[in-house]
Amino acid sequence: MNTSSIFGRTGFAQWAKAACCALLVSAWAPFASAAQNPYTMIEGVSQNLLGVIRTNAQYLNSDPQRYYSAVESVLTPVVDFDFIARGVMGRYAKQATAEQRSRFSHTFRRDLVATFARGVASFGTMDVKVVNPGSMPSGNRVNVLQEVRSQEGITKVSYTLVRNRAGQWKLINVILNGVNLGKTFRSQFAQSMQTHGDIDKVIANWSAGDAADKVS
Repeated sequence: MNTSSIFGRTGFAQWAKAACCALLVSAWAPFASAAQNPYTMIEGVSQNLLGVIRTNAQYLNSDPQRYYSAVESVLTPVVDFDFIARGVMGRYAKQATAEQRSRFSHTFRRDLVATFARGVASFGTMDVKVVNPGSMPSGNRVNVLQEVRSQEGITKVSYTLVRNRAGQWKLINVILNGVNLGKTFRSQFAQSMQTHGDIDKVIANWSAGDAADKVS
Protein backbone atom coordinates (compact mmCIF):
# COMPACT_ATOMS: atom_id res chain seq x y z
CA MET A 1 0.00 0.00 0.00
CA ASN A 2 1.49 3.36 -0.96
CA THR A 3 1.35 6.65 0.88
CA SER A 4 -1.55 8.05 -1.11
CA SER A 5 -3.72 5.03 -0.39
CA ILE A 6 -3.34 5.69 3.33
CA PHE A 7 -3.69 9.45 3.31
CA GLY A 8 -6.08 10.09 0.41
CA ARG A 9 -9.57 11.50 0.80
CA THR A 10 -10.88 8.25 2.24
CA GLY A 11 -7.55 7.10 3.59
CA PHE A 12 -7.67 8.74 7.01
CA ALA A 13 -10.41 6.40 8.17
CA GLN A 14 -8.18 3.48 7.23
CA TRP A 15 -5.24 5.14 8.97
CA ALA A 16 -7.26 5.64 12.13
CA LYS A 17 -8.60 2.12 11.95
CA ALA A 18 -5.14 0.60 11.75
CA ALA A 19 -3.68 3.08 14.21
CA CYS A 20 -6.32 1.97 16.70
CA CYS A 21 -4.11 -0.94 17.59
CA ALA A 22 -0.86 0.96 17.35
CA LEU A 23 -2.04 3.74 19.64
CA LEU A 24 -4.41 1.94 21.95
CA VAL A 25 -2.85 -1.46 22.17
CA SER A 26 -0.43 -0.45 24.90
CA ALA A 27 -2.92 1.55 26.87
CA TRP A 28 -3.55 -0.98 29.59
CA ALA A 29 0.12 -1.00 30.51
CA PRO A 30 -0.55 0.57 33.94
CA PHE A 31 -2.12 -2.74 34.92
CA ALA A 32 0.95 -4.64 33.77
CA SER A 33 4.24 -5.14 35.51
CA ALA A 34 6.82 -2.48 34.65
CA ALA A 35 9.16 -5.30 33.69
CA GLN A 36 6.63 -7.03 31.47
CA ASN A 37 7.77 -8.11 28.03
CA PRO A 38 6.36 -5.42 25.67
CA TYR A 39 5.50 -8.03 23.03
CA THR A 40 3.48 -10.05 25.54
CA MET A 41 1.87 -6.92 26.91
CA ILE A 42 0.74 -5.76 23.47
CA GLU A 43 -0.51 -9.19 22.44
CA GLY A 44 -2.56 -9.58 25.60
CA VAL A 45 -4.33 -6.24 25.85
CA SER A 46 -5.53 -5.62 22.28
CA GLN A 47 -8.99 -7.10 22.68
CA ASN A 48 -9.54 -5.33 25.98
CA LEU A 49 -8.82 -1.97 24.42
CA LEU A 50 -11.03 -2.53 21.43
CA GLY A 51 -13.71 -3.01 24.05
CA VAL A 52 -13.18 0.59 25.13
CA ILE A 53 -14.25 1.69 21.66
CA ARG A 54 -17.22 -0.66 21.58
CA THR A 55 -18.39 0.59 24.97
CA ASN A 56 -17.96 4.32 24.47
CA ALA A 57 -18.33 5.07 20.74
CA GLN A 58 -22.10 5.22 21.23
CA TYR A 59 -21.59 8.68 22.73
CA LEU A 60 -19.85 10.11 19.66
CA ASN A 61 -22.89 12.09 18.53
CA SER A 62 -24.82 12.61 21.76
CA ASP A 63 -21.87 13.43 24.04
CA PRO A 64 -18.64 13.51 22.01
CA GLN A 65 -16.50 14.87 24.83
CA ARG A 66 -17.45 11.90 26.96
CA TYR A 67 -16.25 9.59 24.20
CA TYR A 68 -13.05 11.57 23.60
CA SER A 69 -12.29 11.56 27.32
CA ALA A 70 -12.77 7.80 27.50
CA VAL A 71 -10.26 7.34 24.68
CA GLU A 72 -7.84 9.84 26.17
CA SER A 73 -7.98 8.17 29.57
CA VAL A 74 -6.49 4.99 28.14
CA LEU A 75 -3.97 6.78 25.92
CA THR A 76 -2.55 9.10 28.56
CA PRO A 77 -0.66 6.56 30.69
CA VAL A 78 1.31 5.07 27.81
CA VAL A 79 1.62 7.59 24.97
CA ASP A 80 4.40 10.15 25.50
CA PHE A 81 2.51 13.08 23.99
CA ASP A 82 5.11 15.65 25.09
CA PHE A 83 7.94 13.73 23.40
CA ILE A 84 5.92 13.24 20.22
CA ALA A 85 4.78 16.87 20.09
CA ARG A 86 8.34 18.15 20.45
CA GLY A 87 9.42 15.83 17.64
CA VAL A 88 6.57 17.13 15.47
CA MET A 89 7.83 20.67 16.01
CA GLY A 90 11.24 19.56 14.79
CA ARG A 91 13.84 22.31 14.56
CA TYR A 92 11.21 24.86 15.47
CA ALA A 93 11.05 23.45 18.99
CA LYS A 94 14.32 25.24 19.79
CA GLN A 95 12.88 28.49 18.50
CA ALA A 96 9.74 28.14 20.59
CA THR A 97 9.41 29.28 24.16
CA ALA A 98 8.67 26.80 26.93
CA GLU A 99 5.12 28.15 27.02
CA GLN A 100 4.68 27.63 23.27
CA ARG A 101 6.03 24.07 23.46
CA SER A 102 3.66 23.30 26.32
CA ARG A 103 0.73 24.87 24.49
CA PHE A 104 1.44 22.95 21.29
CA SER A 105 1.75 19.69 23.23
CA HIS A 106 -1.69 20.32 24.74
CA THR A 107 -3.19 21.28 21.37
CA PHE A 108 -1.57 18.36 19.58
CA ARG A 109 -2.77 15.91 22.20
CA ARG A 110 -6.36 17.21 22.30
CA ASP A 111 -6.69 17.34 18.52
CA LEU A 112 -5.03 13.99 17.86
CA VAL A 113 -7.19 12.21 20.44
CA ALA A 114 -10.40 13.71 19.02
CA THR A 115 -9.41 13.02 15.39
CA PHE A 116 -8.34 9.50 16.23
CA ALA A 117 -11.45 8.79 18.32
CA ARG A 118 -13.75 9.88 15.51
CA GLY A 119 -11.83 7.78 13.02
CA VAL A 120 -12.13 4.55 14.99
CA ALA A 121 -15.66 5.01 16.34
CA SER A 122 -17.17 2.37 14.08
CA PHE A 123 -14.31 -0.09 14.26
CA GLY A 124 -14.86 -2.13 17.38
CA THR A 125 -13.95 -5.49 15.86
CA MET A 126 -10.53 -6.16 14.41
CA ASP A 127 -8.14 -9.05 14.52
CA VAL A 128 -4.65 -8.08 15.64
CA LYS A 129 -1.50 -10.13 15.89
CA VAL A 130 2.06 -9.37 16.98
CA VAL A 131 4.46 -10.73 14.37
CA ASN A 132 7.45 -12.71 15.61
CA PRO A 133 7.26 -11.69 19.27
CA GLY A 134 10.66 -11.61 20.92
CA SER A 135 12.05 -12.00 24.39
CA MET A 136 12.43 -9.18 26.88
CA PRO A 137 14.53 -6.47 25.17
CA SER A 138 17.88 -5.80 26.78
CA GLY A 139 17.84 -2.14 25.76
CA ASN A 140 15.39 0.67 26.38
CA ARG A 141 13.94 0.88 22.86
CA VAL A 142 12.00 -1.66 20.84
CA ASN A 143 10.06 -1.77 17.58
CA VAL A 144 7.06 -4.09 17.66
CA LEU A 145 5.49 -5.27 14.41
CA GLN A 146 1.80 -6.01 14.34
CA GLU A 147 -0.67 -7.09 11.67
CA VAL A 148 -4.18 -5.65 11.69
CA ARG A 149 -6.73 -7.73 9.80
CA SER A 150 -9.97 -6.11 8.70
CA GLN A 151 -12.42 -6.34 5.82
CA GLU A 152 -10.08 -4.15 3.77
CA GLY A 153 -7.20 -6.60 4.18
CA ILE A 154 -4.00 -6.69 6.24
CA THR A 155 -2.24 -3.57 7.45
CA LYS A 156 1.27 -3.81 8.88
CA VAL A 157 1.79 -1.62 11.92
CA SER A 158 5.17 -1.02 13.51
CA TYR A 159 5.39 1.07 16.61
CA THR A 160 8.30 2.25 18.66
CA LEU A 161 8.31 2.05 22.42
CA VAL A 162 10.93 3.32 24.84
CA ARG A 163 11.42 2.33 28.46
CA ASN A 164 11.64 5.26 30.84
CA ARG A 165 13.57 5.47 34.10
CA ALA A 166 10.65 3.97 35.99
CA GLY A 167 10.77 0.92 33.72
CA GLN A 168 7.53 1.78 31.93
CA TRP A 169 7.18 1.32 28.19
CA LYS A 170 5.96 4.45 26.37
CA LEU A 171 4.74 4.72 22.79
CA ILE A 172 6.61 7.42 20.81
CA ASN A 173 5.99 6.66 17.13
CA VAL A 174 3.92 4.64 14.67
CA ILE A 175 4.70 3.42 11.15
CA LEU A 176 1.85 2.16 8.96
CA ASN A 177 2.83 0.15 5.90
CA GLY A 178 6.07 2.08 5.73
CA VAL A 179 4.56 5.53 6.35
CA ASN A 180 6.16 7.16 9.40
CA LEU A 181 3.43 9.13 11.16
CA GLY A 182 5.90 11.08 13.28
CA LYS A 183 7.61 12.37 10.14
CA THR A 184 4.24 13.00 8.51
CA PHE A 185 3.14 15.32 11.31
CA ARG A 186 6.59 16.96 11.43
CA SER A 187 6.29 17.73 7.72
CA GLN A 188 2.84 19.18 8.36
CA PHE A 189 4.22 21.45 11.08
CA ALA A 190 7.06 22.64 8.85
CA GLN A 191 4.65 23.37 6.00
CA SER A 192 2.40 25.29 8.38
CA MET A 193 5.38 27.36 9.49
CA GLN A 194 6.08 28.23 5.87
CA THR A 195 2.44 29.21 5.43
CA HIS A 196 1.93 31.19 8.63
CA GLY A 197 5.52 32.12 9.53
CA ASP A 198 4.61 32.19 13.19
CA ILE A 199 4.55 29.43 15.81
CA ASP A 200 1.52 30.87 17.59
CA LYS A 201 -0.46 30.85 14.34
CA VAL A 202 0.59 27.28 13.60
CA ILE A 203 -0.65 26.19 17.02
CA ALA A 204 -3.91 28.09 16.59
CA ASN A 205 -4.54 26.47 13.20
CA TRP A 206 -3.25 22.98 13.98
CA SER A 207 -5.34 20.00 12.88
CA ALA A 208 -4.10 16.41 12.83
CA GLY A 209 -6.63 15.61 10.14
CA ASP A 210 -4.83 17.93 7.71
CA ALA A 211 -2.15 15.28 7.27
CA ALA A 212 -4.65 13.28 5.24
CA ASP A 213 -4.71 15.97 2.58
CA LYS A 214 -1.10 17.12 2.75
CA VAL A 215 0.56 13.72 2.23
CA SER A 216 -0.20 12.14 -1.13
